[in-house]
Amino acid sequence: MNQKIDAGTAEILGAFIGDGWLEKSMGSLYITGNPTEDKEYYDLFLGPLFCKIFSKVEPKKFSYWGVYGISCHKRQVLQRCLALGFQSGTKSLTVQIPQEIINSNEPEVIKAILRGIFDADGSFWCEKSRSKYSVEWKRTYHQHPEFQIGSCSKKLLEQIKKLLDEFNIESKVVLRARAGRRNNRNVSNFYGLRIRKKSHIEKWFAIIGSNNPRNQTRYQVWKKYGFLPPRTSISQRREMLLGNLDPKNLY
Repeated sequence: MNQKIDAGTAEILGAFIGDGWLEKSMGSLYITGNPTEDKEYYDLFLGPLFCKIFSKVEPKKFSYWGVYGISCHKRQVLQRCLALGFQSGTKSLTVQIPQEIINSNEPEVIKAILRGIFDADGSFWCEKSRSKYSVEWKRTYHQHPEFQIGSCSKKLLEQIKKLLDEFNIESKVVLRARAGRRNNRNVSNFYGLRIRKKSHIEKWFAIIGSNNPRNQTRYQVWKKYGFLPPRTSISQRREMLLGNLDPKNLY
């Protein structure tokens, strides 16, 4: 990296690290997500941010891959991205946060890249309590919050953990699946950075936050009701937050 990076650029770079790729031929750059749960994120936040900082893009569905997101094919823009630390070619095992950002003394830049990674490729959900000492409703409803960022790059997750330590947010990097077990295309170990303590998940959302409605609405439903039903759609969660849908009716 030979250019100074600001918070907006760091957030785009984080999203790219989470779920993007830059062709080795320097022909195209893509950042994509779920066509329903992440659509608003690309339409209302990441797409406009990319337009502001790099070049005009139109978020769209890529039917061939079954994803939704943005793409850019301007070589000048892609060369600028490369100079800013965007990694070209296959990156699943080697992707990492540029050292210049790791060493940054600007907290907003560090928060932005962490937020971008989480919004593109992280998850917030809730589990039922497994303790036999839990009251009945805790064994019935999904009330225990869970937070994870997954990657085949253990180095990336260890970097994220180190940055979170600076914000006093406790996290742990764990092996989630051994080589060859995840799917036919993945022959590498898969790791997860997890935050398990409720207070530290709350710290994440208070300090780092999220610009993806998928994550925002899941967290807000949990905060409002004390639990989050599994497999809800973003439209259902919005109805819950408006009080038009009782989440207990989804059980």
